[in-house]
Amino acid sequence: MVNVFAAAGLAIGGYLLVRAVRREMGRIEKKVSRVARKTPDGQPIKTLERDPETGRYRPKD
Repeated sequence: MVNVFAAAGLAIGGYLLVRAVRREMGRIEKKVSRVARKTPDGQPIKTLERDPETGRYRPKD
């Protein structure tokens, strides 16, 4: 009977640990994504568009 309680306790503990790790991973992913969308000087990254005459990419105004 003790084995059943131990197995149930381990299963519940493992489930709670997985939930906590997934929540933390989501929080970190949001933080990294928010920082990655900005340039080092804090300005948002500009979208580039191709200039048909020269074939070069330039920031879209």
